[in-house]
Amino acid sequence: MVGVPRIFQVISIGLVVVAAACVPAAAGAPAAPTHLGVATGLVLRLDDVKTGGFVTVDSALTLDDAVDIFGVPDITAEDFQHQQFINGYARAFAWRNGTEPITTLMASSTYLFADAEGAHETLSLFRAGGDAAGAGRLSLGMTIGDESAGFQIDRSLESAVGTITFTTTAIAFRHANALSVVTYRCLADEDDVAYEIGLARKQFDLQKAVAPAGIPILAKPAASGQASYGGSHSSATGLVLDVADVPIGMRVRNEGPLSAVTFAAGNADAGASFEKHGFLSAYGRVFARGTRFGKEATVVRSHTAILADPAGAHEAFLELSDLAEAVGARKLGTGSDGDESRVFRLDDYEADASYVEILFRHRNALSLVEIQFPTRFINLPLSLELVRRQVAYQLADLGMLKPLH
Repeated sequence: MVGVPRIFQVISIGLVVVAAACVPAAAGAPAAPTHLGVATGLVLRLDDVKTGGFVTVDSALTLDDAVDIFGVPDITAEDFQHQQFINGYARAFAWRNGTEPITTLMASSTYLFADAEGAHETLSLFRAGGDAAGAGRLSLGMTIGDESAGFQIDRSLESAVGTITFTTTAIAFRHANALSVVTYRCLADEDDVAYEIGLARKQFDLQKAVAPAGIPILAKPAASGQASYGGSHSSATGLVLDVADVPIGMRVRNEGPLSAVTFAAGNADAGASFEKHGFLSAYGRVFARGTRFGKEATVVRSHTAILADPAGAHEAFLELSDLAEAVGARKLGTGSDGDESRVFRLDDYEADASYVEILFRHRNALSLVEIQFPTRFINLPLSLELVRRQVAYQLADLGMLKPLH
């Protein structure tokens, strides 16, 4: 089993990951294939980060250093050798407010491998480590490099002044045969995920300036739908939104199976009625981000329930619609996605929030996508686009459409 990377526990000043640079191509040489060979110049510099920082680590890394800094306990030097690790470089920074203890730490780094496949496989270890740590997968908005992944996690520490909560962000991206990682730890109420994602993009720009072309790795063929065209859904797990679908800076806050009552927003009567309509299972995933994004969406809830047949799903759809109106939601109209859908708006001035709630049914799957905004600042086009993405998973599940990702 993959261990938990140290970056998702308590980041230290020495936390860095490997940095890969490359040899500039000769003038007129073809852009591809790219091969990064030197790990010296493709990590962030002091001028690239916010003012007031100072360098704490600035060093090339040996194989053993790289394995240790990578931080996954079950990964050994033999594993890195198997992926043909070549060399690496790391640079770390810290910020201090006067005489106060250091609270902000950042590391910029890249691992360099003999080929893109080795970097790709190591990025897979990064993903597995973040999941094992219980970190929330992070939306980067757009892919960085050939492929990328991000995580965020909150940790609380006891200090002389009480409990302090830190947010650690870790973003990994692959450019050709180089795997780079940017980590950032700060006080939770000072977290600026857009800035942190920007640091990763800035590091990628440094690498593109030396080697413009990446090396895509073809994804393995996706499994066909679980049922034939026009069949029925059997599992809700893959029929909700994923982190790549939601706006930049959102991270998975929680996810898992849902009971009929939970799917019915905690209404016991509606949950019991869903059971009578053939409720089989349900799955939900919730994404959220901080208030630094101003008037944009702050929370996205994506739920899907599987019922025994389309008729039961239709009856549950009608009851869930009635439940939405009963709590004060205003019907905006019907949507064009799925076999049937309805769009609602709910303004909760006491909570300083407005919601767009979209219910839709596809065959025997009943889904709810709810997007929370600051009061009065709903974005209906975004809401409808999120529903289209969730419907796409359901069409793909029955072999009616290729998956989005």
